[in-house]
Amino acid sequence: MRLNGSVHIARNRDMSYSLAYAPLGVSSRSRPVRPFAHRKELDDFLASELKIGNREINMALSALFRNGSYAIWEVWLTEEEIARLGLGPVWSIHSAPGSVSYHPALA
Repeated sequence: MRLNGSVHIARNRDMSYSLAYAPLGVSSRSRPVRPFAHRKELDDFLASELKIGNREINMALSALFRNGSYAIWEVWLTEEEIARLGLGPVWSIHSAPGSVSYHPALA
């Protein structure tokens, strides 16, 4: 089962980055943060692990430089991916308040 959520990225004062994934209906502030020491490390994670496109990554990095934060919407992850990527406890349709899930067999 895949959960729809958003990725919230912040640039820290020391020029490192932090990323939190929050399923819909869950505050990103209540989710664990995954740190990234360098921009390249963040860029690689977004592209290879979260499958975010280059255009969205470039927009995110530009906004991080200007504003210090950025959110990427419509990021669909399985419960296994959430756990494997260290993005917090595994959520399910029953435990994530307000979450919207996608199950291919029901589509």
